[in-house]
Amino acid sequence: MKEVIQRSLLYGGAIAVLVGLGFAISNSKTDADVNTLLGSVDVQLRLAYGIPAVDKQGNELTSRTQMIVDAEKYLDTIDRIQPDMAVATEFRGFAHMLRGQFVEAAAAYGRARQCKDCTQEQGDVLAFNQARMLARAGEGEKALSVFQQNAVALDRRFGGQRSIEEAAILRSLNRKAEAERSIDAVVAAAAVEPMAWLQAGREYEQLGRTEKAETAYLTASGNVPIADYHLARLKLEQGDVDKSLELLGRAVAAVPAEVRRLVQEEPDAWRAVQANARFQELTVPRAATPGR
Repeated sequence: MKEVIQRSLLYGGAIAVLVGLGFAISNSKTDADVNTLLGSVDVQLRLAYGIPAVDKQGNELTSRTQMIVDAEKYLDTIDRIQPDMAVATEFRGFAHMLRGQFVEAAAAYGRARQCKDCTQEQGDVLAFNQARMLARAGEGEKALSVFQQNAVALDRRFGGQRSIEEAAILRSLNRKAEAERSIDAVVAAAAVEPMAWLQAGREYEQLGRTEKAETAYLTASGNVPIADYHLARLKLEQGDVDKSLELLGRAVAAVPAEVRRLVQEEPDAWRAVQANARFQELTVPRAATPGR
C-alpha cells in the first residue's frame, strides 16, 4: 500500500485523497454498520469525482450533487454513531473539495490529522491534501506552512514531491527564484522518480526556464511517455515544427487518448500547426474501418 500511495501522490489532485481513504477504511476497527456506511460514502464520492460539476452549457449536474448530498448524510449518521473518526473526517474534506469549498476541505483534513485513530501514514497523505486545498483556496502562505511543519516525514516517505508542490505555490506567490531553487534541489538528488522529472519540467517551463525544462522532459521521456507531448509543445514554441511533430507522433503512439485530450485542452499551444496535415493525422481520431 505504501508504494501505491507514493505513486499516486506524484499525480496530485484527488487521487491521493482516494488512496488515503481506501487505506484508512481497510485498516479501521469499527463496527459493521459504520464500515457499511463508510463503504457507501466511498462509492458516492468516487462516482461524484468522476463526473464534471457542470455540463457543456454550464448547468449543474444534479446527479453528481445528489451523490455528494447522500454521502454527507451517511457521514452525519457515522458522526452520531462513532464521532471523531479520522477516515470519516477525511471523507468530509473530500466532499468539500468536490463542492469547490477548498478552505473547508483544508480544515477537515487538518481535523482528521488530529483524530486519535489517525495513523502516521494517513496523516502524511492528509498533510499533502491540506496544503493542496489551502493553495487552491489562494492561501499560499498557509499551504507552505503546512508543508514546512511536516517536511521531515513527507520527504522521508515521498522524496521530492513536497518540494515540487512547494515550488508551484512559490511561483503563484511570485517568489520565482525560490521556486526555481526548490526544483533545482529535487533534480539534484541522487535518485529522482521519472514522474518527478516530468513535474520538474512543467514547473521549469512555467518559470520560463526552457533549457532546464527540456532537460527534465528528456530525462522523464524514457519512462513517462507523456513527457514527449510536453517536449513537443516546447519545441513548437521554439519554432521547431518538424521536431515538435516527431515528438508528438511518438507520444501519440504510446498514449494516444491522453495526448488527444491534452491537445483539446490546450488549443492555443497548437494553433500554429492546426492546419498541418501531419498534426491533424496525429490528433484527430479516425473512425474504424468496417470489417468485411
